[in-house]
Amino acid sequence: MRRQPLTWSQFRQGLKRGGIEPVYLLAGEEEFFHEEAMRLLQAACLGPDDGGMNRDRLRGDETDVAAILDLASTYPMGGATRLIIVRGADALRLDDPKPLAAYLAAPNPRTCLVFSDPQFDRRRSLFRVLQENAAVILCDPLDEPRLAAWVRERLAEDGYGLESALAEAIATALSAAGLARVDAELAKLRSAIGAPRPVRAADLSILADAPRLEDAFRMAAAVARGSRGEALPAARDLLRAGEEPLQLLGALSWYFRNALRARLAQARRLPPREVTALYGLDPGRVDRFRRDIGAATAASLRRALGLCLQADRELKGMGAKDPAHALERLIHRAGRGVAADGGRS
Repeated sequence: MRRQPLTWSQFRQGLKRGGIEPVYLLAGEEEFFHEEAMRLLQAACLGPDDGGMNRDRLRGDETDVAAILDLASTYPMGGATRLIIVRGADALRLDDPKPLAAYLAAPNPRTCLVFSDPQFDRRRSLFRVLQENAAVILCDPLDEPRLAAWVRERLAEDGYGLESALAEAIATALSAAGLARVDAELAKLRSAIGAPRPVRAADLSILADAPRLEDAFRMAAAVARGSRGEALPAARDLLRAGEEPLQLLGALSWYFRNALRARLAQARRLPPREVTALYGLDPGRVDRFRRDIGAATAASLRRALGLCLQADRELKGMGAKDPAHALERLIHRAGRGVAADGGRS
């Protein structure tokens, strides 16, 4: 019976509990997860004084399955676990799956055998045999919601708090950068902040690929109030400073989405604890949204979000000829909608 794949969090938790599987298949296209999984397994399997004695690094195009199984069947020296990493595993030939299946049914408990290839062809019998019998770690790319959760988890490991809304802002700003770059930016953020503490919105200016978020949020707040005369010059200043229209669109979407949550939380008059649990917002941020967006209604914020989605499709799918003009048109339309509800123009 095929085992359930392990999410990244489940894999990490298993290692923390001392659970090392005898065979792993790293399945998915996110190279960062492949590299990080191999790094974590090396730390878990090998002692600090091992010196590589019980570690073997192989490539699929330079070895074969029989040689790998012979090596995996050999017991390590000392009390460590032998770690065998096979990169580019899709290049391995598998003329006869029976020896591999036999090993997977009764693997050497003192060996950890890892098959890695971000481009593994899932139609191959090799992949299917491993998928059926090995511990599969999901290494798929993260969409923005899962990236936001990963960012919070990554910072929390070192004691840095991050509210959900700010994690979403980071995910929106850096989603196109690749996970390795996101991880490097988080390391830079931790270094700049210093001793662990909650991350503040102003701290996000440290992130290289993020737009000037405080300025972008002020622009978004002006749109939410219906103040197009304030929002348009702010947008033009950001564009002249080299900010990308798509990144500014992401900041607008984030702001409208969380302003809507804050408006709904305010309307329900929820206790602070429930606001955080239901909407992922710190109560102080709800108060700030309330001050910043003025009389903007939930309906106008929903319309603004819908306009952001239309602009996103135009910029990404249809290839807008003038992205800056598309962003300004969005600001005009969203601000006009607020004005129609009784806001300013």
